[in-house]
Amino acid sequence: MNQKDIATQMSFELHCVARLARRNFDRRAKEHGLSRARWQLLWNLAKEEGLKQAELAERMDVAPISLARQVDSLEQEGLVERRQDPGDRRCFRIYLTEAAEPALEVLRGVAQETRAQALEGFSLGDLTQLRDLLKRLHDNLTREEI
Repeated sequence: MNQKDIATQMSFELHCVARLARRNFDRRAKEHGLSRARWQLLWNLAKEEGLKQAELAERMDVAPISLARQVDSLEQEGLVERRQDPGDRRCFRIYLTEAAEPALEVLRGVAQETRAQALEGFSLGDLTQLRDLLKRLHDNLTREEI
């Protein structure tokens, strides 16, 4: 097999693995009443609270109107809150509430289960090498994003 064929196969495998991981995670999260839209919003806020809705929509790669509906729903449930941006009265920033912590604990467990399944049989050396290679791919692809 030549380099082009291997690169093509690798690209296909990366896409498939990402899709399978999302489906696996979605299935587990759904068992706890967490749809993809809900868990992605909570997960992104857990990584960085206080984002503007537009920033959050961009990170999640969703339309701002779709995100607004999801934020509305989670706000009504008391899991998130909008706070006015002190620097721009037209904008609101999104924050988690304490009531979101049980859902985040569920998500952490689901993530652990999904990782354990995906990485079964990998050695520490395998994981280190895979992490390093994926980081290089990420760096290569984000050069144009900046």
